[in-house]
Amino acid sequence: MQELFLTYEPAIRLSFFAGMLVTMAVLEAIWPRRLRTVSRWLRWPNNLGITLLNTGLARLLFPASAVAFALLLESQGVGLLTWAGMPAPVNIILGIVLLDLAIYLQHVVLHAVPVLWRLHRMHHADLDFDVTTGSRFHPVEIALSMLFKLMVVAVLGVPAVAVLIFEILLNATSMFNHSNLAIPVAVDRMLRLLLVTPDMHRVHHSVIMKETNSNYGFNLPWWDRLFGTYRDQPALGHEVMQIGLEQFREPRELWLDRLLTQPLRNPGLGWPALDWIDVNALSASLSKADAPMIVDVRGPDEFSGALGHISGAINLPLGALLAEPQALESYKDQPLTLVCKTDQRSAKAAKHLGEAGFCHVTILRGGMEQWNLAGFPVEMTPPRQS
Repeated sequence: MQELFLTYEPAIRLSFFAGMLVTMAVLEAIWPRRLRTVSRWLRWPNNLGITLLNTGLARLLFPASAVAFALLLESQGVGLLTWAGMPAPVNIILGIVLLDLAIYLQHVVLHAVPVLWRLHRMHHADLDFDVTTGSRFHPVEIALSMLFKLMVVAVLGVPAVAVLIFEILLNATSMFNHSNLAIPVAVDRMLRLLLVTPDMHRVHHSVIMKETNSNYGFNLPWWDRLFGTYRDQPALGHEVMQIGLEQFREPRELWLDRLLTQPLRNPGLGWPALDWIDVNALSASLSKADAPMIVDVRGPDEFSGALGHISGAINLPLGALLAEPQALESYKDQPLTLVCKTDQRSAKAAKHLGEAGFCHVTILRGGMEQWNLAGFPVEMTPPRQS
């Protein structure tokens, strides 16, 4: 049995991958959910190119697959499931479910830790959402994910057959739930009780931060409901919602070389779905009836220091904002623009406010340095507290 796994595993996985890719590509072409915004001739060669690159690097860096690793552990009697002494079918089912939970938790961490998000955001920077998006990941993320998976397999002692089934399922469901396939609403409702559907996962690829940070599941849909990260529908609806990231909207960003270097290019802090405004747009907006409230997150000394501050701004230092975002509760339903010296502290504050439910937050790109460079007026008065 072990020799059978090791001999035919690559062929089995490749067959399922190719079959699912072709099947979903055909189905989404016949019954598309959304109109495309970018040509497949631009996106697909690069998305599939990164997939081929990842496959080759994975084989080079990890000559022994997760299945082979699991077989070795089985022969040594290692892992919690092995020690529990449960029947083999129970271990297989538990192994698949627990691996899926581990991947869900890994996905949450990829969004929560800035340095990891800089790797993972390449997946989110696709300007359309279809079957090829499901295998578009940065090579470094793939390597880290493989190491994490091997660790989980070792700790749990997941049976090799469960690892093989899980990897096939994860690959297949990722292509399914990233597809542009239109599924009737009633069918979708039933499917998402057992499986992450395209409509469910598409919300996760929205440019709106609260939606990006939801629906993390790839395979089983239960974890999002259990841990409070489930969002039923996008605010603007599936046909109108914008896919991707604000930082990477140019078609040139879809090329393979740009995909590989995205982690090195970091507007702001690079967190998901932050909304930016430049100094000219902010200056023009301040004279309008719906002008945003300016929240300066620098310290009091900086606020009234050499760079000054924008007229009418309130001063709420970043530390205070992070500790008590409710200090801005009275402004929760109105537009806010966050300002600091450059824009890094503002980006961190915006992420925190987004998680606290603030829906209309923008960041002044370049901060007060850019505002001064553009020659716009400033004040030097002491802080006006929120």
